[in-house]
Amino acid sequence: MPIDYQALGRRIRGYRRQKQLSQSRMAEMIDRSPTYVSYLENGIKHPSLETLVEIANALGVTADMLLGENLQESESVAEEECQEVLRDCDTGDRWIIVENAKALKHILGDARRAGDT
Repeated sequence: MPIDYQALGRRIRGYRRQKQLSQSRMAEMIDRSPTYVSYLENGIKHPSLETLVEIANALGVTADMLLGENLQESESVAEEECQEVLRDCDTGDRWIIVENAKALKHILGDARRAGDT
Protein backbone atom coordinates (compact mmCIF):
# COMPACT_ATOMS: atom_id res chain seq x y z
CA MET A 1 0.00 0.00 0.00
CA PRO A 2 1.54 3.36 -0.99
CA ILE A 3 1.91 6.01 1.69
CA ASP A 4 -0.60 8.85 1.51
CA TYR A 5 1.83 11.73 1.95
CA GLN A 6 -0.93 14.33 1.93
CA ALA A 7 -2.61 12.60 4.89
CA LEU A 8 0.78 12.38 6.61
CA GLY A 9 1.28 16.10 6.03
CA ARG A 10 -2.15 16.93 7.44
CA ARG A 11 -1.33 14.95 10.57
CA ILE A 12 2.03 16.68 10.97
CA ARG A 13 0.33 20.07 10.57
CA GLY A 14 -2.40 19.14 13.03
CA TYR A 15 0.00 18.00 15.74
CA ARG A 16 2.27 20.99 15.12
CA ARG A 17 -0.63 23.38 15.57
CA GLN A 18 -1.85 21.47 18.60
CA LYS A 19 1.59 22.02 20.16
CA GLN A 20 1.36 25.68 19.09
CA LEU A 21 4.58 25.47 17.10
CA SER A 22 5.25 27.64 14.08
CA GLN A 23 6.69 26.01 10.99
CA SER A 24 9.90 27.94 11.70
CA ARG A 25 10.17 26.60 15.24
CA MET A 26 9.50 23.04 14.15
CA ALA A 27 12.06 23.42 11.37
CA GLU A 28 14.63 24.42 13.98
CA MET A 29 13.73 21.41 16.12
CA ILE A 30 14.31 18.96 13.26
CA ASP A 31 17.20 20.89 11.69
CA ARG A 32 15.38 21.57 8.42
CA SER A 33 14.11 24.70 6.68
CA PRO A 34 10.61 26.16 7.22
CA THR A 35 10.04 25.63 3.48
CA TYR A 36 10.77 21.91 3.93
CA VAL A 37 8.21 21.72 6.76
CA SER A 38 5.66 23.46 4.53
CA TYR A 39 6.37 21.01 1.70
CA LEU A 40 5.95 18.09 4.12
CA GLU A 41 2.65 19.41 5.40
CA ASN A 42 1.38 19.77 1.83
CA GLY A 43 2.53 16.30 0.77
CA ILE A 44 5.05 17.67 -1.71
CA LYS A 45 8.15 16.35 0.06
CA HIS A 46 8.42 12.82 1.45
CA PRO A 47 10.34 12.48 4.71
CA SER A 48 12.96 9.81 5.23
CA LEU A 49 12.42 7.39 8.09
CA GLU A 50 15.00 9.30 10.13
CA THR A 51 13.20 12.60 9.51
CA LEU A 52 9.85 11.03 10.39
CA VAL A 53 11.29 9.94 13.74
CA GLU A 54 12.72 13.43 14.32
CA ILE A 55 9.31 14.95 13.58
CA ALA A 56 7.54 12.52 15.91
CA ASN A 57 10.02 13.33 18.68
CA ALA A 58 9.66 17.09 18.11
CA LEU A 59 5.87 16.82 18.28
CA GLY A 60 5.83 14.40 21.22
CA VAL A 61 3.88 11.76 19.32
CA THR A 62 4.61 8.29 17.99
CA ALA A 63 5.42 7.60 14.35
CA ASP A 64 2.28 5.47 14.06
CA MET A 65 0.21 8.46 15.16
CA LEU A 66 1.68 10.42 12.25
CA LEU A 67 1.13 7.59 9.79
CA GLY A 68 -2.44 7.03 11.00
CA GLU A 69 -4.63 5.86 8.14
CA ASN A 70 -1.59 4.55 6.26
CA LEU A 71 -1.40 1.67 8.75
CA GLN A 72 -3.60 -1.39 8.54
CA GLU A 73 -3.93 -1.39 12.32
CA SER A 74 -5.06 2.23 12.44
CA GLU A 75 -7.86 1.47 14.90
CA SER A 76 -5.40 1.54 17.77
CA VAL A 77 -4.04 4.84 16.48
CA ALA A 78 -7.56 6.29 16.42
CA GLU A 79 -8.13 5.08 19.97
CA GLU A 80 -4.88 6.70 21.10
CA GLU A 81 -5.90 9.96 19.46
CA CYS A 82 -9.27 9.89 21.21
CA GLN A 83 -7.48 9.35 24.52
CA GLU A 84 -5.13 12.25 23.70
CA VAL A 85 -8.09 14.54 23.01
CA LEU A 86 -9.67 13.66 26.35
CA ARG A 87 -6.46 13.63 28.39
CA ASP A 88 -6.50 17.23 29.59
CA CYS A 89 -10.29 17.67 29.73
CA ASP A 90 -12.25 17.93 32.94
CA THR A 91 -15.14 15.53 33.54
CA GLY A 92 -17.80 17.88 32.19
CA ASP A 93 -15.90 18.52 28.98
CA ARG A 94 -15.31 14.78 28.52
CA TRP A 95 -19.04 14.10 28.68
CA ILE A 96 -19.76 16.85 26.18
CA ILE A 97 -17.19 15.39 23.77
CA VAL A 98 -18.56 11.87 24.23
CA GLU A 99 -22.14 13.00 23.61
CA ASN A 100 -21.06 14.88 20.49
CA ALA A 101 -19.14 11.83 19.26
CA LYS A 102 -22.27 9.68 19.74
CA ALA A 103 -24.38 12.20 17.81
CA LEU A 104 -21.82 12.34 15.01
CA LYS A 105 -21.68 8.53 14.86
CA HIS A 106 -25.48 8.49 14.50
CA ILE A 107 -25.37 11.10 11.71
CA LEU A 108 -22.64 9.15 9.86
CA GLY A 109 -24.66 5.95 10.18
CA ASP A 110 -27.74 7.67 8.77
CA ALA A 111 -25.70 9.05 5.88
CA ARG A 112 -24.26 5.60 5.09
CA ARG A 113 -27.69 4.01 5.18
CA ALA A 114 -29.09 6.72 2.91
CA GLY A 115 -26.24 6.09 0.47
CA ASP A 116 -26.96 2.34 0.44
CA THR A 117 -30.52 2.78 -0.79
